[in-house]
Amino acid sequence: MEKIYIGMNGYVVCLKQKNGEEVWRTKLKSSQITNIVLDEDKIYAAAGGHLFCLKAKNGDILWKNSLSGLGYGACIIATTNQAATISASVQAQQASAVASATASTTAATSS
Repeated sequence: MEKIYIGMNGYVVCLKQKNGEEVWRTKLKSSQITNIVLDEDKIYAAAGGHLFCLKAKNGDILWKNSLSGLGYGACIIATTNQAATISASVQAQQASAVASATASTTAATSS
């Protein structure tokens, strides 16, 4: 079953991708913005000045950190796996751009 995960108003929600049916919902802390990152079988979520780690399978909270002294502003989350994915995506985009430039140059010089 393909799933999508959303963070909204202090909740993390899992939906079935094919029809939007809710699979599970977990209340974290009251917060307008709930940032999330999926990393393999875990979801990291920032809400209400806290960072949470949830099981992607069922939304159970594995741990939380109050991020003492950091306040309640927006939080950007990154993991080592996410960085590797972004790096691979950037490399693929760069390779595509080089291939397009090479093809354009070859077409222009052979005309």
